[in-house]
Amino acid sequence: MTKLILFDGECMLCNKSVQLIIKNDPNKLFKFASLQSPFGKSMLTKIGADSTTLNSIVLIEDATYYIKSTAVLKIMKELKGYAAWYRILELFPSSFLDALYNITARIRYKLLGKTEYCEIYERSAFHNRIMGLSKED
Repeated sequence: MTKLILFDGECMLCNKSVQLIIKNDPNKLFKFASLQSPFGKSMLTKIGADSTTLNSIVLIEDATYYIKSTAVLKIMKELKGYAAWYRILELFPSSFLDALYNITARIRYKLLGKTEYCEIYERSAFHNRIMGLSKED
């Protein structure tokens, strides 16, 4: 089962996070699309989320979607080398983890900056993991 991650394509922290996921996803479980892309917007519409107000990573598995810390934990659980972090973080209440997520989301552009284009889309090595680049998607 393919799992789709929607992320902020203008956020350098988000772009770096996607690169980290790709590097630690040997089974290639995850595909990606930026929230700003036509494909990303269509997926948000499909799950009933508002693309103009959603300010979170989104993980879509079949007909279910997850946001914020729940999405991060579900992704982390599947990554090579992150099982220990997952087991530690899952001990905390989601309200606490979402509060940390919200703080990070508010300052993400200050942390690593903002870009005019999605860095992941520019790297040909990642094209087979990006949704919406070919007519088959």
